[in-house]
Amino acid sequence: MFKEYVNCEVDGYGFPHWNGFDFFRWYVLPTNWNFMTGKAYLWYYKTAWLVHHRAKIKQYAYEARIPEVLLAGVAVAEVGGTPERFKGVGVLQFRQLVEEVLGKNNSSSNATSVGSIAIQIGVAATTIGIEPDTLTSFQQFQLSQCLLVDDFNIRVVAFHLHDLVLYDNPNIDTLYLSDEQIILAASRYNRGIMRDKGDILMSINKEPNTPGREFSEYGRRIIEKKETILKIMGGN
Repeated sequence: MFKEYVNCEVDGYGFPHWNGFDFFRWYVLPTNWNFMTGKAYLWYYKTAWLVHHRAKIKQYAYEARIPEVLLAGVAVAEVGGTPERFKGVGVLQFRQLVEEVLGKNNSSSNATSVGSIAIQIGVAATTIGIEPDTLTSFQQFQLSQCLLVDDFNIRVVAFHLHDLVLYDNPNIDTLYLSDEQIILAASRYNRGIMRDKGDILMSINKEPNTPGREFSEYGRRIIEKKETILKIMGGN
């Protein structure tokens, strides 16, 4: 079903996916920049991932007509954390089982985030033109395996970000965005489209630790790292 979009065969020789050992080295061990443990290890991994995939990020950002810093920034935010395969083989099946027992629809299982750049299965389906509520359990599993392929994952995320930009800014050239528009699109990626656009924009200039400030936090972090991200993306 998904072969028409991209070759979904998992490449065992690609960039190492974040696993249980990576999680332990980051989450359990104290931060030490010399021994690359704790938060230091997480940042080293994110940086290495970005360097390894920057050609694909540039390619798909241009194909989707979005700034590469937006796609790269979301990647930096999402890569690492929960072991990747645990979500596609574990969390997804548990949610499917609960839905089956309770006789519910697939909204909970569709909300499972999968891939190095974590994206919900339902969102990915919508992005590639498939109605999420029509997905069977096996089709959800197929799509989750596709999302573990970095090439597929990056491309789907790029086009989803393009859709998010247009959601708030119809009829603009999505390739050229202001910092505010990048913050808005990235915040939508993190929090969805339910929040009013005005609430997110207003939160950008709110004082730290005030209610509503968190609405734009995800996007603001990308702009704060913008110079560093662009240096990594511009390297040879």
